[in-house]
Amino acid sequence: MPQSRFAALLSQHNLPPSLIYLAPVLPVVQVMWADGRNQMPERAKLQVIIQDHCRALAELAGGMEVVTQADIDIFDRTFVAEKPDPNTLSPFFEVANELLSAQSDEGKSRNDSLYQREKLFQACLEIAATCPADMGDGSNEMFARRIVDAERKYIEQVFELLPRTK
Repeated sequence: MPQSRFAALLSQHNLPPSLIYLAPVLPVVQVMWADGRNQMPERAKLQVIIQDHCRALAELAGGMEVVTQADIDIFDRTFVAEKPDPNTLSPFFEVANELLSAQSDEGKSRNDSLYQREKLFQACLEIAATCPADMGDGSNEMFARRIVDAERKYIEQVFELLPRTK
């Protein structure tokens, strides 16, 4: 079960169990790090995304705080502030994607948490488009290259999580 595997990863890295509720943020973090760096506008956008997600979780929990600011700070230090070791990061991303694949969107359509797959997809697109990848020299280019290939790959993985319409 992905939840127990994610909990085991958290324990293995001495991270608080409540970070399981930030698992949906990890694909967004993965898109942010895809070009090998994170830039201040991306970090600022990510903080807004995290705060919105946590606010939505609190609404689902009847107003109770699900993830504390201290937990968000730990998440930031572990995954955002500095580029984490890919060997550490990769298992978290894999299990987070499994956990998200196993989630149902039923009953969450009115909620703005990143458990709603469409919201997660939009968050990934927002992060990817926040900082241009390559503005080009303006000659022979119709558009600036906004999203690098690695970001596109991760966004496509998140797109696969979207529910199929019949």
